[in-house]
Amino acid sequence: VLTDRSARGSVYTKDYQWTGSAISVLSPKVVNDLRFQVSNRRVLTRAGDSVGPGVEIVGLARFGRPFDADATRRETRGQIVENISSVEAHSEWKGGVTVNHVSLRSDARDGFGGLFIFRTVDDFAAGRPAIWRQAFGTLATQFEVTSFGVFLQNQWRATPQLTFNLGGRYDVERLPSPFQIDKNNFSPRLGMAWSPAKEWVVRVGFGLFYDRLPLAFLNRAIQKNGRQSFEQIASDEDAASVFAATAGGRALTPSAGIAPSIFRADPGFVTPYSAQMNAGVERLLSQDITIRADYLFTRGIHLPRIRNINLLAPVVLTAANAATLGILNITPQQLGRPVFGPGRIDPRFDSIYQIEDSASSTYNGLTLALNKRLSNEFELLASYTLSKTTDDASDFGEQPQNPFDSRAERALSRQEVRQRFVVSSLFDLPFGEEEASKGGDKEGDDLLGTILGHIEIAPIVTLSSGRPVNALTGSDEERSRAFPLTSRPLGLGRNTLHTPGFINVDLRALKYFPFGERRRLDLVVEAFNLLNHPNVLALNPFFGSGAAPLSTLRTPTSFAAPRQIRFSIDFEF
Repeated sequence: VLTDRSARGSVYTKDYQWTGSAISVLSPKVVNDLRFQVSNRRVLTRAGDSVGPGVEIVGLARFGRPFDADATRRETRGQIVENISSVEAHSEWKGGVTVNHVSLRSDARDGFGGLFIFRTVDDFAAGRPAIWRQAFGTLATQFEVTSFGVFLQNQWRATPQLTFNLGGRYDVERLPSPFQIDKNNFSPRLGMAWSPAKEWVVRVGFGLFYDRLPLAFLNRAIQKNGRQSFEQIASDEDAASVFAATAGGRALTPSAGIAPSIFRADPGFVTPYSAQMNAGVERLLSQDITIRADYLFTRGIHLPRIRNINLLAPVVLTAANAATLGILNITPQQLGRPVFGPGRIDPRFDSIYQIEDSASSTYNGLTLALNKRLSNEFELLASYTLSKTTDDASDFGEQPQNPFDSRAERALSRQEVRQRFVVSSLFDLPFGEEEASKGGDKEGDDLLGTILGHIEIAPIVTLSSGRPVNALTGSDEERSRAFPLTSRPLGLGRNTLHTPGFINVDLRALKYFPFGERRRLDLVVEAFNLLNHPNVLALNPFFGSGAAPLSTLRTPTSFAAPRQIRFSIDFEF
């Protein structure tokens, strides 16, 4: 019996943190900086339905227990950072060591409530799910991750107009079994700043930057390894049999005749990193106004993704070979596409989801900026960015539509924002003592000064393009067992839809009342999304399994926050 009409949930977070630091001046030229922290975080995710299963009707409804609901995670962290710097006549040296230890205790219940996916309302009414999947086994996991880092860098002023930055960093992360320890993580960093004339500055830089892996990502290969727990998956007729056997509820025991699906780590898994290059030029237009242009290139390498490695090569589905592939009811979205049959490389398992480092990304961005520093009670910063981001996996849990053709996944990233314009300012209203000192109608100025004087205004305007959205049929047309689902409508590439553009205006107004020279009372009003513009965050991506799209395709499903106004009173002394 479902106890929640939606797939809602709540997240509770509790943090404790103890930090400390000690700065020691060892000599007039040498300074040592020691910092440490000990912290504890507990995160509880609770669904409205704690029993299950979850139910999805493609493009129309989602209710019951979410697949990834109900989890308890506790992280205990200890970190020590030791940096030492030395300043010489024409150079500055800096080096340091970082040790970061994290212990995780988790009972992630992803999939343990079960999930039924139906193509249509009629299928739901008839008890004909297209997909069933559920996890079985032990929930609790516990493991530790320790990372070490050491760096050395030097800033060398070769001439008053030319400065070089040279450095290197080495990182290593001790991961739990079954992940290997990647020890080949040296990252050089180079930079240069050159001023060919008083009004000009040219900057270039290059570096490698190693990343760390989310603990939730590692947890899958530890928890669902086939010994502690596993998943079972069924399609169409087999899924309908499970639905009938459980009376539409959560299965209490694994289903006989369905092989388990497990997660494993790629034996050659290495640390993801990015190669970054930037070049920019800045021009001083006046004493307080500069313009600049910056180009940034970033290449993400060895990025994590998940891929089913237990499938045999797919076969293009036709009406003639459908029965051989185990497909009795063909959908229009299946005909003509590569489909995986029931055979497996390792017949002990249905799917083997390998956590691997085969994804990559590319970012190219050009930013133009105008900066007027604060003077005469006025400050302005305006920037425009034109960029393009491509990848073959926008999230560490994303799987390819066809595990044998990862190249077909190369497309615009879900993180891409093609154009973005931001302008912010800070200014005082032209009333008050300074304006009154310029002369004019003294009586009128006194009145306006009392009402409108001592008011600071700070607006921020943001305009940006929408983000790509991946259109999906809402079912597993290829029978690849990918989840989250990856089957796209025939003829559509990855991430071909887009959300509408983003328009946002924030405003902060402050009126202060001075009390002597050192004290003042501030009355503050802050407005977020002042225009109350409906900024769409997500669209319904489901096309359906038919030849024509569902009427709900591209309809908004999530919006950014509406207008919010906040008042506060501050007293400074």
